Amino acid sequence: LLEKATEVKDRVKKDQGITPSPILSLLHSIIEDDIIDELYEYAISIPESNGLRWHTILVTLGSLKVGKGLGFDTKKLLKLGLAAFLENVGMYKIPDSTLEKKGILDPDELAAIREHPDISAQILGRMGGAFEWLVRLVAQTHERSDGSGYPMGLKGDEISPLASVIGLIDTYMAMIKHRPYRDKYMQTEAVKSLLELGKEKFPPRVVKEFLNQISLFPVNTYVRLNNKSIGRVISTDKGQPLRPKIEILYDGLGRAIEKPKAIQLSDSPLLHIVDTINENDLPDE
Repeated sequence: LLEKATEVKDRVKKDQGITPSPILSLLHSIIEDDIIDELYEYAISIPESNGLRWHTILVTLGSLKVGKGLGFDTKKLLKLGLAAFLENVGMYKIPDSTLEKKGILDPDELAAIREHPDISAQILGRMGGAFEWLVRLVAQTHERSDGSGYPMGLKGDEISPLASVIGLIDTYMAMIKHRPYRDKYMQTEAVKSLLELGKEKFPPRVVKEFLNQISLFPVNTYVRLNNKSIGRVISTDKGQPLRPKIEILYDGLGRAIEKPKAIQLSDSPLLHIVDTINENDLPDE
């Protein structure tokens, strides 16, 4: 996936066309092998790197995860995955000085950012008539149900459900990663924020499945248990979202465990999560 994302970036910067077939083939393998959840859990646990390319991978896998939960068939998942993988190609045309600015963007810079869906649509339009659906879909991923999105200010049913899935995951992934102008959100706080905002900006069905798939305690969240031990969420339980699988890293006295062990909270009735912890606040080694 990273190789494909790098190839797309290079071709866009050189004004060369994008070939979707290799991307679709890779997505098809991921869907048919039923490894969406495993790949997502692996990718989200990797320290942030590779900028927009890694963001692209997280948005793609997160969108597929929610789409699968919504019951999308293979054809629909392929469309969702391809659109998620290519939705932000227009960002590669924006100067790095704008994308990496450590402060509030000026009006011209903000306008450039808001134009990227149109630029993405123009780039993808070169694929030909067979991919007109992709152009329309990508152009809608920054639209919101209440009409507050861009570039067209669409509302409600005017927006494709696939675009809403990508838009919600794109927003979530942006929130939990560091940006030059702000610190990243803790994953639990990002989920809570989106559940509140999502009531107006995204379809209720999409928001509900987002919570089912991502969980209130997402993968890679650090948590404190009622016995004062500290661990990291390594997988979620859709049937019991408040009781994920935890890798215990520190004992109740804050001492690092030499050989971390995994505990499935749904199988441990005496243990439960009492708090989430910022990774910067973990005990010293």
